[in-house]
Amino acid sequence: MRDTDLQYEIISDENQFRALKDDWDALWSRANGRYYQAFSVCLLAWLHVAKPQGRRLRCLVCRENGRLVMVWPLVTYRRALWTYLLPLSPDAGDYTSVLVASDQFAAALIAGAWRLACRRCGADFMHLPYTHEGSELYDLARRHRRVVSAKRDDSWIAKLRDENDWDVFCGKLGTLYRKKPGALQRRLSKEGALVIRMADPADTEEIATMVDRMLQWKRGWSDRVHKHGDWLHSSYFQTFLVALLSASDGHAMARLIIVSLDNVPIAALIATIGNPCANAIMGGFNEKYGKFGPGSIAVEHCVKWAFEQRFDLDFGVGSEHFKSYWSNQNASSAWTFHTVNTNWGLVRARAGRLARTLGFAPVRSAEPAGKMAANSP
Repeated sequence: MRDTDLQYEIISDENQFRALKDDWDALWSRANGRYYQAFSVCLLAWLHVAKPQGRRLRCLVCRENGRLVMVWPLVTYRRALWTYLLPLSPDAGDYTSVLVASDQFAAALIAGAWRLACRRCGADFMHLPYTHEGSELYDLARRHRRVVSAKRDDSWIAKLRDENDWDVFCGKLGTLYRKKPGALQRRLSKEGALVIRMADPADTEEIATMVDRMLQWKRGWSDRVHKHGDWLHSSYFQTFLVALLSASDGHAMARLIIVSLDNVPIAALIATIGNPCANAIMGGFNEKYGKFGPGSIAVEHCVKWAFEQRFDLDFGVGSEHFKSYWSNQNASSAWTFHTVNTNWGLVRARAGRLARTLGFAPVRSAEPAGKMAANSP
């Protein structure tokens, strides 16, 4: 691959963005892309989250002799006098990565995308949530000369494709809250007619009702454990989830697992289709049935479904015990970076730092860049 064969471009027009579909799908398939990198998911994020909020499309692409070899969908938005650049996403905790085939040219293509993002997107700041430690993008971000903040989180993935027998796999895990796999389901089944099923992607009415119910459950849980996020109260995110789960032809990018007792839904979980790694996006349960662990039952059913489909299962970032349990302690690090791209952005960053020093603004709960770099390989 020669530089003269590469054509980088920033797509800012929606029609041109839509025209990428076939080439994007082909790249996603051969690159084993993650669900959040799929064209259909990014289009839904644009239509239901980014566009309604007035954000501007900045999709970075690269072609080699006409063939699409790299895609990095981004958006910009204005806050006061400054412009911010961030990934095109539903704003609910997805990773940041560049879609590119994993070959000997991947690092060069990602470096080219990084230069394009820094120099030609017109942003004063870049926000990169949950970038995998050790990835090319992580290395570029941590070496940026103006890293305002860098925060590390644990990320968990169950390597289910390495397992051949469900019972053997469960035997390696021990117990979760002093219960072995299957125990909670057997206990709850004694309370009534227990049904665990996948919602029909064509039943948009049921999906919309369950998504609304899940978010209500999730908001109650967040109040109890004091973990909050804007996405919990976002109508944009709610609409995105309904669209993600719905498909008249049955080929939705995510599936909704519903746990019901006597025909009453008491827990649910959303998981994406794998390629070959699925993602557990969000779960929720009715606190009235909390002592029976319906949320844990939904998670276990999701893991077994992924196992049967021969998917790995990514639980995302967080410290919840079920993530470390079902992943068999398979943890990695994901870093959230906030960088300054321009001198005008640096003015804003220094003003913010001064305000925090004088006590006029809350202290940001992120690790300093120096500490991050010292702890990195």
